[in-house]
Amino acid sequence: MVYQLHLTSLVEIKRQNDIIGFKWGQQAPVAFHCRNLEVAEISEDLWNELGNSSSEIQSVTNSEALTSLNEWNNEINSEVQSGHLNFGIRTLTINVTQICNLMCTYCAAGGDGTYGAPEVKISVEKTLPQLKYFLDQAPSNQSFKIIFLGGEPLLYPEGIRALGNYVRSYLLTSAAAKNITPLFGIVTNGTLLNDENIELLKSLKCHVTVSLDGPPEINDVARPLKNGKGSTTLALQGIRKLFENKADLGSIVLHGVFNSDNMNQLATYEFYRQFPADKFEFTYSVMDQSDLPDKLGDQSSQNFSDQMHSLAEKAYSESGESGLRQIGFFDNIFSALDEQRRTENFCGAGKSFLVVDAKNKIFTCPWDVGQKEEQIGNNIFENPQEALKNYSKPLLELNNCQTCWARYLCGGGCMFIHKKATGSKNTKSPEFCQRMQSLLMTSILFYKKCRTQDERTYHEESKAH
Repeated sequence: MVYQLHLTSLVEIKRQNDIIGFKWGQQAPVAFHCRNLEVAEISEDLWNELGNSSSEIQSVTNSEALTSLNEWNNEINSEVQSGHLNFGIRTLTINVTQICNLMCTYCAAGGDGTYGAPEVKISVEKTLPQLKYFLDQAPSNQSFKIIFLGGEPLLYPEGIRALGNYVRSYLLTSAAAKNITPLFGIVTNGTLLNDENIELLKSLKCHVTVSLDGPPEINDVARPLKNGKGSTTLALQGIRKLFENKADLGSIVLHGVFNSDNMNQLATYEFYRQFPADKFEFTYSVMDQSDLPDKLGDQSSQNFSDQMHSLAEKAYSESGESGLRQIGFFDNIFSALDEQRRTENFCGAGKSFLVVDAKNKIFTCPWDVGQKEEQIGNNIFENPQEALKNYSKPLLELNNCQTCWARYLCGGGCMFIHKKATGSKNTKSPEFCQRMQSLLMTSILFYKKCRTQDERTYHEESKAH
């Protein structure tokens, strides 16, 4: 089978069983073993045999190449790590408020941060028993992560302080704590990062993600204040203060969201680079899925993939692997390939991850908040595994991804996006699958480019000695 994907640089693709090959322009073809998570440069003979059956063999040379392909395809790599995700809630996202000071054009939280149900402050009194319950249920000797979300969570810093202090105190003093390490994170628009709020984040050694879609001409259009004025000036003031205190915080991530109205990842990347962030994240808007007519929606999704390919080229040409790995998506895929670690679940929703909204209702996904049919609990569960039984199987199985070449790097895809496109969390969005496959193809091509460069450097250094 031979087919094409739409990319800035056209890539030809062939597949035979669990081996998929990519040929990018005049460069040597690269093959990926889907099951073993192995990447290799292959010869033209092997490339020519990909997709052929034994009845199509025409020469001894080709026969040897096909035999080699079949042997590789049938190999079982004992070093590959399972992607199985054991049940046990290890991350809670808490909506400490469901109001916001911005009115983002693509907001997935009801258009105004409220999820259609505004709540100024979460009840700390109701939340503490929930925290105790999940901490007591958590697996021993692991980390437990609390992510503060909104709306804009820094509209209620007192709630963050109270919940954070409780978690740390409980884990230090409770006999039921089981050697659990607390980790704290926050997702903020950056406009309220004043000295007092930054001191709060420092006290929790908080990992901070700041949502910023690019320079003012981009960000002010996509993320205006509620009075219609741009938010970028305020956000940049806060971000600069944040980086001045970087040594006393966890990681700092700059995160941009892109859609049919904003597809300029390259401009955003250049803007981000003035800051020493640990990671840059580039996300295609969950609200752009299938909101457009089919052809426009497909084109927007393809444009995102093309831009990410161009972004990878720029990051690699200017900074090599370190530049690529500053981009969160590429870093995640490189790590999975280096470690040969399978992914069976796109995320841990309903398995390792839950959401508590500002009314203390429980959901499996941040974007499900406010949807009554998706609520899976009030306060605490009597039997969490029973309440979450529909999420117990790996997403690869639930979503019937067993034959997809990208399955062990994708993990079945985002359930929210699938449901928005198809009406079911476990019926895949074709648009999402195509976009993910394009992004993974780019990742594999650049992964091999980096590893080939490493091999050349190693041999050159060996000769020098």
